[in-house]
Amino acid sequence: MQDDKRYKIRDNQLINICKDTASRINKHAVDEFEIFAASSVENEIEIFKGKVETLSFSDSIGIGIRIFKDKSIGYAYTTVLNESSIENCIWKAVLNCKITGREDYNYLPREEESTFKQKLIGDKLLFREDFLDYDIESKVTLAKRLETLTKSKDARIVDINNVMYNDSIYETAILNSNGFCDKYKTTTCLIYVNAISKQGGDTSTGDFFGCGRAPGDLDLEEVAGKAAGRSVSILGGKKIKSQRVDLLLDQVVSAQFLGIIAGSLTADSVQKRKSLFEGKIGQKIFSIDVNIFDDGIIPDGLSSKPFDGEGVIKGKTYVFKDGYLKTYLYNTYTARKDKTLSTGNAVRASYRSTPEVGISNFYLEPSDIDFSQLLSDIDRGFYIIDIIGLHSGANPISGQMSVGAKGIWIEKGNLEYPVKEVTIATDILSFCKSIKKVGNDLRFIPLGGYIGSPSLLVRDVTVSGK
Repeated sequence: MQDDKRYKIRDNQLINICKDTASRINKHAVDEFEIFAASSVENEIEIFKGKVETLSFSDSIGIGIRIFKDKSIGYAYTTVLNESSIENCIWKAVLNCKITGREDYNYLPREEESTFKQKLIGDKLLFREDFLDYDIESKVTLAKRLETLTKSKDARIVDINNVMYNDSIYETAILNSNGFCDKYKTTTCLIYVNAISKQGGDTSTGDFFGCGRAPGDLDLEEVAGKAAGRSVSILGGKKIKSQRVDLLLDQVVSAQFLGIIAGSLTADSVQKRKSLFEGKIGQKIFSIDVNIFDDGIIPDGLSSKPFDGEGVIKGKTYVFKDGYLKTYLYNTYTARKDKTLSTGNAVRASYRSTPEVGISNFYLEPSDIDFSQLLSDIDRGFYIIDIIGLHSGANPISGQMSVGAKGIWIEKGNLEYPVKEVTIATDILSFCKSIKKVGNDLRFIPLGGYIGSPSLLVRDVTVSGK
């Protein structure tokens, strides 16, 4: 295929660009340097009423250059990769060194500063050759089929609000003056549908998604069934009185809550005193013995990579062990400030930005308890299948949290009737203490990384209704 040939040429092109740029930087009086090169090929499709509403394609490539001189860092990037543009980019990075502040922590990663010493995952697990077997027509057909499937799942589905498909081929190469030179490539794809249902005078919406390394990984039947089911299950939803009840959290809802926790565990947020977990290393945060990992090398993890955004080897980090907070997540700079090792959590949005700290595949370890057991353990409670306003309603510094929710009321272990217009008010640390049981149905969602959680049983939480 044409795309395949073009990509193989680019596969070698990034390393060659890095080497050529390095030879040019060596003519300048700098202490150290790093070249970060990346390219992406992306498709996005939106379907509405059986027709293509949006069809977009992007193909980008560029390099970012970090120059280290006298404990200062200068950064510049370019998307134009001819000789004069690269020379100009180098000069800008060198000049920027004279403007930025000096810090003793400003130098390239050293091998001894990394928690993980050996590359543990490679392109064979991250890049799927069969991704290239799907042309744009087959991807449009896939999205249209999801719309049709979702409407067929229940007679009460009256419309499809949105069907969206996107995918990408992404390649990264890093070369620095310490001798690091490596690259990797990944394929990812995602499909999403939002279904509108109606019964009498009541209307409800529900959505779901699927993701994988290639379009063939997408289970359209599951995505359609889940979206339709989530939509119709809330039809006729009632309001409830304000009270304290047990909560059963759907996996997607649990993962969204876990995402708030993850964002407060980056060393950058802690060091800037913007995290409720500041000073809590070694403390038991959860009342039960939960384990939470940031694992950058899960074979099917969509945030898996062999090395992070500054060339530090990635691995599996115990963030919480038996409910105790064991570590924050570090890149090299934040690790030096805390006199510890990098956990391989430097992230870069693209060649346009310098390394920050972020999660990879962040997940709560599942148990052997299935969903029916969690449900049967609730005498009176609320099964939450959707939350509204979590990121605007949660304060990562104070931990206070107030979010909207909808779901199904539980009586004596049975799902009884739909509930809507509920507000959950708690704080993150109390919420963590209130988690009493963890399910076995781990599911990941793409959310500022790849976040996974099973269903969770949470005891005695305040819900506000009518």
